[in-house]
Amino acid sequence: MLQFRSFLLMGFLVSGMGFARAEAGSIEMYLTAGDSLDELGDHEGALKVYLKVLDVDSLNYTALWKTGDQYTEVAKYLPDDAKEAKEEKFDLGRQYCEKAIAVDSAGWEGHTYLAIALGRLALFRGGKEKINLSKRIKAEADLAIALNPENDYAYHVVALWHRNLANLSWILKSFAKILYGGVPPGSNAEAVVALKKAIEINPDHINHHLELAKTYQEMGKKELMREPLETVLELPAIEPDDEEHKLEANKLLEKLK
Repeated sequence: MLQFRSFLLMGFLVSGMGFARAEAGSIEMYLTAGDSLDELGDHEGALKVYLKVLDVDSLNYTALWKTGDQYTEVAKYLPDDAKEAKEEKFDLGRQYCEKAIAVDSAGWEGHTYLAIALGRLALFRGGKEKINLSKRIKAEADLAIALNPENDYAYHVVALWHRNLANLSWILKSFAKILYGGVPPGSNAEAVVALKKAIEINPDHINHHLELAKTYQEMGKKELMREPLETVLELPAIEPDDEEHKLEANKLLEKLK
C-alpha cells in the first residue's frame, strides 16, 4: 500500500508540472511532496524531488539539508555488501548538509543532519580517522542543540557519541584521550542523560527508548532495560524503522527472561 501511494505521488508530480519546468513558485509544493514521500519511507523518491528543487534554486537551504538527509537514509538501507555505494552516499549526505550550513549557518537542521551523516560515515573509516570524525560529530550536535534546545535528534546523536566513545578498545580510547586533551571522552552515564532528554522532548520516538535500553545493557544494568523495552513494544509504529525496532526490543526482552 505504501509503495502504491508513493507511486501515485511521484506520478502526480511528473505529470502535473514536470521537474525540469518547475518554477520558483512551485518549490513549496515540491518540498511538501518530498516530505510526504519521506514519511512513506520512499527515500529514493524524496531524494529525486529535493534534487529537482535544487535544479531550480541551488541555494535553497531546506532542500539542501533534506537532500543530505535523504542521501543518508538511502545509504542506510543499501545492503551491507554494497560498502562502496553506502559510503559514497553517506559522503554525499555530508556534502549537501555542509552546503546547507554554508547557506544558513544558523539553521539547526543543517548541523543536526550533518552530525548524523558524519556518524554514519565514521562507520566506514579506520580507528584513528573515526576518532577524528567524532570530534566534529559532537561539535555539530552541540551546536544544533544550542540553536534548537528542543532538538531530540541532536540529543540522540550526543547520546550515541558518548556511548560509542565510552566503549572503545583501550588502544582507541588512549588515542581519543590525546585528541581531546587528556580528558577521558565519552560516558555511558552521559549517554543515558542525553537519551532521557530526547525522550522528554519526543516520548513517542521509539528508537530513543530502544537506545536507552541498549545503553543500560552496555553498563551491565539489565534490571533497567525492561522499562524502555516494554515502552518500545507499547508505542505505535510511526516511522518506517519502528517495526524493526520492535522486533529488536522483543529479542532483548526475551534474553532478559
